[in-house]
Amino acid sequence: MIKSISFLLALLASQWAFSYGDTGHKAVAAMAWQHLTPYAKQNVERILGSGQDKFINASVWADHIKSDERFNYLKPMHYVNLPKAASQYNRARDCKKDKCIVEAIKTFSKVAKTGSRKEQRLALRMIIHLIGDIHQPLHAGLKEDRGGNWYEVKYEDSTVSLHKLWDHQLVARIAEDWQGISATILKNSIEVPVNNPKTWAEESHQLAVEFVYQTKENRKVKAEYLEKAEDISKQQLGRAAWRLAWWLNKLW
Repeated sequence: MIKSISFLLALLASQWAFSYGDTGHKAVAAMAWQHLTPYAKQNVERILGSGQDKFINASVWADHIKSDERFNYLKPMHYVNLPKAASQYNRARDCKKDKCIVEAIKTFSKVAKTGSRKEQRLALRMIIHLIGDIHQPLHAGLKEDRGGNWYEVKYEDSTVSLHKLWDHQLVARIAEDWQGISATILKNSIEVPVNNPKTWAEESHQLAVEFVYQTKENRKVKAEYLEKAEDISKQQLGRAAWRLAWWLNKLW
């Protein structure tokens, strides 16, 4: 019975178990820092502490506390599931009780401006993290496989979930650390339409359906897929950074 309960809990938690990983999130934060206005940066430092390092480290807080039961209520806020055929996010259908990444970004943005000092700190950490997450296509994936967490593929000598492949292995292919990733992506302009969290989720879902799921389940991932997937990962990390900076600049 205990083993059965443990297995069930693992399944229920699996969609939240992974996100871009420290490397991807830190790269997004490092790039975004370069585009913050002086006033936005002043407010960020007022809440998180002085310096770029505090901002970058804040980007991974939401993953590092995942085993702390006090923060279980944050788990559904890292993703949103859309039907495969959906081209648009529907709040009533896709975000029950407003517990999904789209509404969380908006809610935490209000708290970051009006909450207590403690509330602002948590909210800003979540904003920095979630704007990274929402640009990972499988954070707007399909409910039936928990955003690719139950969809396994073979990569090199390992079997990994499709979600983990996009969180970790593809990011690692860009460069070996977050500094290298940010330097690689910043070589090119990353300005894109900023839009809003709803549109970001819809973009990610479209990428998931039209490309991400095109590698076959339980099969080795082909080189052509990896090459294109790496380009999309660079694109999405760059978009996340640009939009994070824009969002915070607009917030203050």
